[in-house]
Amino acid sequence: MATKILILGAGFGGLHAATRLSEELDSSIEISLIDKNDSFIIGFAKFDVMFGRRTSQDIKSFYKNLAIEGINFVQDTIEIIDPNKKVVKTVSTTFSYDYLIVALGADLAPEAIPGFVDGGYEFYSLRGAERINPVINNFQSGNLLISIFNKPYKCPPAPYEAAIQLHDLFVKKGIRDKINMKVLIPGPVPLPIAKNVSSEIERLLKERSIELLKKHKVVELNTDEKKAIIENNDPVSYDLFIGIPVHKPPRVVRESALGNNGWISVNKENLETSFENVYAIGDVTSIPVGKFAVSKAGALAESAATVVADDIINKINKMKKVYKFEAAGSCYLEFGSGEVAKLNANFLGGSEPLVTLEGPTVEFRTDKENFEKDRIKKWFK
Repeated sequence: MATKILILGAGFGGLHAATRLSEELDSSIEISLIDKNDSFIIGFAKFDVMFGRRTSQDIKSFYKNLAIEGINFVQDTIEIIDPNKKVVKTVSTTFSYDYLIVALGADLAPEAIPGFVDGGYEFYSLRGAERINPVINNFQSGNLLISIFNKPYKCPPAPYEAAIQLHDLFVKKGIRDKINMKVLIPGPVPLPIAKNVSSEIERLLKERSIELLKKHKVVELNTDEKKAIIENNDPVSYDLFIGIPVHKPPRVVRESALGNNGWISVNKENLETSFENVYAIGDVTSIPVGKFAVSKAGALAESAATVVADDIINKINKMKKVYKFEAAGSCYLEFGSGEVAKLNANFLGGSEPLVTLEGPTVEFRTDKENFEKDRIKKWFK
């Protein structure tokens, strides 16, 4: 019987793993890729929708146009992952596998904060980015709060990126002096795993008169009085509230033996789970780095996908190469006025995490645009 590789989730990690496996293995290996959605979106492109630079249709790449050869793509919702029986059940059918890669990402749980669904806005989902666009365009004055409710969350610099782009928007509209902007974070620094970058973020916010309220964990919105209720602190009034939704593992992961009601734990070296030939990559995992954890970001999911694909190829070809996940990658931060910064990280490659911030400069705009174009060109027709 043919060897079967099953990939759950067609985001950064799933698409990159599928590409590498298809390039390195012959057609006798059956590779299936399952995702409930009909299209892929680069995460930072949602900012373009939020600020009206592109439409939702502009940023979608449809899976019916996949350019990865030899891949069986299935649009379906996964209901059960059973690593003991080595099967995955979807709404429509059941798949068996020899190798499994779980790349299902993280789910958003806006309902986790009372009052947020009705009283706040978010930009982490495409629907949220669409919904907030007219709101920020019509906002003329008052208190604007941006809150990180809890960790972990995807793309840790994104809340600060949003604040700086909003500042730029209001400056261009000539109303910045009428808007009081605050960023509320639950901890003592913006990025706990990178204090050097945290200092730079604080400087960039201060330059733009955006107040950073540390150790301000929002636990509820009082929508009648328009106040954010803060744990062990005084409430903060708002006219417009933007929050980063609580993130949680997908239900199908939490209910499986892989998740055990949480994120999936993996071997740091090759990202294999406690089940043989079952791997997990990207946002669905929790990989400790000292007191912290590897950040949830698309570039790091790609890095993980390379290691996992190579490990599977290694096993199939009965080779004895050793692969090590370094959790290394770069992401781009849009700062308005044509400027883009580049955040470089290597969490596991050295004795301690190394995170640096370059820019912002106008030169990195081309790098950012090419980052998106290269992947879309590689994965889609």
